Amino acid sequence: MIRTGKQAILLTGFTLLEYLRSGRFFLELTIVIASYVVFLRPTGTPMHAGHLFTVAGIFGPVLAILSTGFMIGLGDRPQGYIVLSHNVNRGAYLIGLFYAACLVVLVMYGILCLLVALTNRVVDLDLIGWFLASLPLILNIGLFSALTILLSPLVLGTGWRLFVLALIALALSSNVIGGPILNQLEEINPLLVTILRAVQTVLSGPLVPIFYGYQISISGSFSEVSVWANLVAQSSLLLAFLGLARYAFNQRDLIFSVS
Repeated sequence: MIRTGKQAILLTGFTLLEYLRSGRFFLELTIVIASYVVFLRPTGTPMHAGHLFTVAGIFGPVLAILSTGFMIGLGDRPQGYIVLSHNVNRGAYLIGLFYAACLVVLVMYGILCLLVALTNRVVDLDLIGWFLASLPLILNIGLFSALTILLSPLVLGTGWRLFVLALIALALSSNVIGGPILNQLEEINPLLVTILRAVQTVLSGPLVPIFYGYQISISGSFSEVSVWANLVAQSSLLLAFLGLARYAFNQRDLIFSVS
């Protein structure tokens, strides 16, 4: 376990070095500046914490998906055979990519917060409140990064990726398949509607901590026990995604992309 951790840290440093050499840093920085200019620049009205974390709660996960996708591209190359042939654990290889992606996103989030703090002070937020409201956001960044790794060609084959995506789509379908549509389906086949609702409920369960974490960041209220329970749920879900990704990566044949 200690050896795997050390290898993951070394691979993280190597991946970040490749990231800086690629010049990709400027793309992420451009996204940060664009987000600040469009949503968070001074407008003459006071900035409130709810607005800041509404923007940051979307900015973080989206950037996590983009950055993790790029890191996977760095890992999904023939050079990976050389790294893994030197007694490097597959799990460390995957976790190194995850760490690198998360560090990039956290640095960009820090830059965004610094821009806001220096130019457009948040009137109802102190340093401790800023840190607490960032906790569920940081966990969501990790969750989206881990899910992106899990759904990458490096980890899952095409069939399994489509299956997982179908499950996610079905979990989110409660917002689409509802109301009049469900009423019409119930008239045709009540059993089908019952099964559909049960499946939606079961599959949407893992998504609850993600959406609730987003709400916690916006509200900034940490006085309820359910808030801290949700942070634990987010952490557990993150470990589950990483565990599944690591298991799948260990089980499949190692075939990196030619390009």
